[in-house]
Amino acid sequence: MENERKTRTAVWLWPGTIRKIDEWLEKDNCETRSEFIEKALGFYLGYLESGDATGYMSEVLSSLIKGILDNNNNRLRSLLFKWAVELNMMCHTIAAHYRVDEIDRRALRAFAVDEVKKTYGQVSFDHAIDVQRGLPYEEPWQD
Repeated sequence: MENERKTRTAVWLWPGTIRKIDEWLEKDNCETRSEFIEKALGFYLGYLESGDATGYMSEVLSSLIKGILDNNNNRLRSLLFKWAVELNMMCHTIAAHYRVDEIDRRALRAFAVDEVKKTYGQVSFDHAIDVQRGLPYEEPWQD
């Protein structure tokens, strides 16, 4: 491109479009309308060549989408953790049924929360039975 000469071409634009270009010239560090149009066409041609709009989306739109996804991920993590705690409690309740001991639900919930944290959510029925019966057990999450 350095050895090429620019070619003059006629471009027909609406007056409103020209006003917008003029408003953005200084903000975009362009000295002329031609420079601005050249940058805009380069941007659009890059978009067409890539076939992927993500590199050309507005930064604000990208931030908004990222925020929505992060918020959704946080909610999902919270729900999955609560589900794992309930599942852990269910496993221990069923395992304790075989011993016919009365279970304190608050203590069980605290135990389940602690165990889910410690095991990173890897809950197993076999482990719960071993714990409830006081049997030695292996901790598979520490492999």
